[in-house]
Amino acid sequence: MVIIIVLGLIIVALTLSTTFSIDTNALDQFGRQARNREANYQVARSAFELGLTLLRADDSDVDGPEDIWASGPQELTWEGRLLRLEVEDEERRFPINALVPESLPEGGVFEPNEEQDALARTLVRFLDDQGLSGRTATSALIDWMDPDTSPTVGGSEVAKDPSIRVKDARLDSFSELSHIRDWTQPSGPPPLPLLGGRSDQADSGEEVGAISDADFSDPNGSLSNSNGSNWSDWFSLHSEGRININTAPREILLALDAEMTEALVEEIITQRQEGSLSGEDDLRQIAAINEDLLFRLGRLIRYNSQYFRVRIRVSSPEGPTNVEAVVFRDEENSRVVRWEVR
Repeated sequence: MVIIIVLGLIIVALTLSTTFSIDTNALDQFGRQARNREANYQVARSAFELGLTLLRADDSDVDGPEDIWASGPQELTWEGRLLRLEVEDEERRFPINALVPESLPEGGVFEPNEEQDALARTLVRFLDDQGLSGRTATSALIDWMDPDTSPTVGGSEVAKDPSIRVKDARLDSFSELSHIRDWTQPSGPPPLPLLGGRSDQADSGEEVGAISDADFSDPNGSLSNSNGSNWSDWFSLHSEGRININTAPREILLALDAEMTEALVEEIITQRQEGSLSGEDDLRQIAAINEDLLFRLGRLIRYNSQYFRVRIRVSSPEGPTNVEAVVFRDEENSRVVRWEVR
């Protein structure tokens, strides 16, 4: 009996010793991962300051391909880690929240102004090209966001899931689109970068993974497709409400007006690559743009930007850290309006 008890105690001791060893190793590994992630984050913070420097160095009244911030991804080795930094014009995207006002007078019902109506028509054309029913999807989106409970024409105050209450406020996340009727994933690939192609190789010859919207996709789902395109590629939650014609992708340019053709869009892109468009007089130099079209475009476009998206990826043997920020650029006091770490 004594022998059995002794053997039992030995087995318990060995079990406890093994468990303690496993727990200690797991704790050590967790500590290394935490220290590595903190180091990655500090490198990313330094890279973010570099991104702000690139933005502050731009003293032009227009924003376009020739600006220093638009020179494409910057890749380097920093403190033994591989770093990729991208600065992109946020106002090249469709300003989805500008479709509706932030608020209405008590008891008021949303009626779009001319600019909001023009934006809605642009979105209809764009969504049609992305494989959605543009008119019904746009109406459902506006009903989801407008600050009243009355259905818009062609829309409804009902979500896909009846148990989910319609928000009646602007979007805070692209994951909300998954709750809105007639919204599915975009059908095409992401827009091309402003300067065309992008490299995934650092100067050191080591590979640095490209930053994509998938790295920052909402865990609840942001309606992305197998090509890697999701709605945050095309839409912005932070904008002054107009689209920068010097930086917008061709798909957005094509949707601006029914008279925008592939040939006209190609001409605009060619012109802005030679030098950013600075106003209506520059657009008048393009033969296919008449005064009526110029007037209609005037409700939708701008020639500079105030919001920028800064993306940083820090790669190390233990894994990458991704940081994405949206910055409001101001000469005196730039500010961060969104900060996300993955």
